[in-house]
Amino acid sequence: MNDFELAKQKGVHGVEAKGFMSYSTDAKGKINVDYDATVKAMARDAALQTPVSVGVPSVFTTFIDPQVVPILFAAQNATKIFGEERKGDWTDNFFTFPVEEYAGNVTPYSDFAENVSTDVNVDYPTRENFLFQTVIKYGDREVGLAAKAKLNVVSSKQQASAYVMAMAHNKFALYGVEGKKVYGLLNDPNLNASISPISITTGSTANSTWTAKCAAQPEKTANIVYNDINKLWAEISKNNGGLVDQNSRIILAVSNTRAPYLTEPNSFGLTAMTMLKQSFPNIEVVQLPELTTTAGEMLYMTVPDLFGIETGICAFSEKYFLGRVVPEMSSYKQKVVGGTWGAVIRRPSLVATMLGI
Repeated sequence: MNDFELAKQKGVHGVEAKGFMSYSTDAKGKINVDYDATVKAMARDAALQTPVSVGVPSVFTTFIDPQVVPILFAAQNATKIFGEERKGDWTDNFFTFPVEEYAGNVTPYSDFAENVSTDVNVDYPTRENFLFQTVIKYGDREVGLAAKAKLNVVSSKQQASAYVMAMAHNKFALYGVEGKKVYGLLNDPNLNASISPISITTGSTANSTWTAKCAAQPEKTANIVYNDINKLWAEISKNNGGLVDQNSRIILAVSNTRAPYLTEPNSFGLTAMTMLKQSFPNIEVVQLPELTTTAGEMLYMTVPDLFGIETGICAFSEKYFLGRVVPEMSSYKQKVVGGTWGAVIRRPSLVATMLGI
């Protein structure tokens, strides 16, 4: 399977696109476009095609600059918590997934008794497909002026559109779409309510934020931070009936403004991160700036998979879909489309949040 076919499966394709421009990769994986080879390939292909009515060979609308790919596939913060997966495409309106709940009981045996049974309750939660777009526009003179400075303005605008689309995917995975059945990992209505951090009273003042607690007892910073995170873990453990333990894979998300507290040592030289690694050997820490909210600083913890089933996914229908290039009198425009289902959290009990740190 070539790179372009793989990209199509990942949701990167276009109406008339048939391949990437000629490129190579260096030892660090950086993509370098060979524009000379691309121009020669275009010239060969153009000679074999019938010109379109506007006098532009269609080959000039059928290549995608591969520089778009590393930007688009760069890890966004939301996908560091739940991985991303393509579900359907832009022609699908709804996405549903079955959820089973086992129910039943037992009773003492009798040859004639049948008053207790076992059953399965099945539900089908549904999400909507939200499509969004941006437009790339460039003029003949604009391209010519940029070329004098050895700049490829069309490629740069494609890269800019990839960045804009990636940021939008990240936003919808975090917050969903208001007014639609598209929820984010921070506001899914099925999540349990956030719990409060441990409060410490100093004199007559009760402190709950890390800033206040650590300022009052700086020598205990690591212990203060560790105790709040351990309380968050206790919430997940309580809600899952012993199905998870401290050796499970755990993802802890913290804002970039609170992350430094994880490396502050206590009076014994231990940091909260060191203590966490000792207690939870498979814990992973992700910085998520969006956890700085108007309601306060938040911690987000999840066990990302259990019994081979992912707790949640950042689901999309189209990652980066390029429409046809539309020629105007002295300019061109091209639509770029993305589609999202938001963050689909299959097991909300495996997620716990703490607000007010």
